[in-house]
Amino acid sequence: MKNYEHSNTEPVVVMQGAVTVSIDPQNPKKEAVREKADAVEALPFAQRIRKETAQAHRLAESTNFVKGILRGVMDMESFANMQAGMYLVYEAMEAELERHRDHPVVGQVYFAELRRREVLEQDMQFLYGDDWREQVRMTPMRRKYIDRIREVSEQDPELLVAHSYTRYLGDLSGGQVIAKIARRSLGLSGPDGLRFFEFEQIEDGKAFKEEYRSRLNQLELDEIRSQAIVEEAKQVFALNQSLFEELEGSWIRAIANCLPRIFNRNQRA
Repeated sequence: MKNYEHSNTEPVVVMQGAVTVSIDPQNPKKEAVREKADAVEALPFAQRIRKETAQAHRLAESTNFVKGILRGVMDMESFANMQAGMYLVYEAMEAELERHRDHPVVGQVYFAELRRREVLEQDMQFLYGDDWREQVRMTPMRRKYIDRIREVSEQDPELLVAHSYTRYLGDLSGGQVIAKIARRSLGLSGPDGLRFFEFEQIEDGKAFKEEYRSRLNQLELDEIRSQAIVEEAKQVFALNQSLFEELEGSWIRAIANCLPRIFNRNQRA
C-alpha cells in the first residue's frame, strides 16, 4: 500500500512496507545523488572501498612513469629508484602494522605472509650493492608518504587498514605483470632484484585476496569509520601518484637509454 502526502514545497513521502523514501520534487538531482550514495553505503565494505577509490586508482596508474613501466620503458637505474621508494614506504608501513597487530580492527587485516621489508632489503642489495643503505635516498614525496603513515598510526590506527589494502592488494594483483616486464626489459633472470613481487608464503594469490576481502567485510565499523577509511585509501592512492610523478625525471632518462633498443627492435621488425 502506498500513501502520498505532498504540497508544492514539501517532499513527497512514499511508504512501502517499512521503507520510507523522501523525494524532493524541487530537486530531483539531489535525491538521485542521495540514492546513489545510499546504494554505495549498502555494499559490502570490500566492494565499497574498491568502487569509491576507482578514480583515485586510475589517476595513480595514469602517470607517465607507470605507463612507461607497463610499456617496458625502464632501465636498471629507474627501476632501482622506484624500488628504493617502495622499500622506505614498506619499512614504515609494516613497522606500524606490526605495532597495531593486536588492534581489534587493524589486526583483522594483518597477515605476516604479506610482509615485504625483508625481501625488499634483498632486492636493494642486488640493485645497489652492499652499501645500498647509503644509496637509498629520502625524497620530499617519500617523506610525505611516510609521515602520513606514522601520523595515522599515532592518531587514528584504524586508518592503517587503508594503507594495507591499497598497497598489498595492488602488489598481489599487478606485481607479477611488472615483474614479467622487468625481466624482459632489464634482462633479469631468477628472483634477484624481483623478490618484492614474489609472495612465496602465499600459494594461491586469488584465494588469498578473497580471504583479505572477506576480512574487510567483517570489520565492525559504523558509517563514519567506514567512510574515514575510504577517504584515507583515496589519499594513499594520491600519495602513490605523487611518488610516481617524482620519479618522472628518471623515467625520461630511461627513455633516452631505451631508444637504441627500441630502434633496433623496429629495424629488425
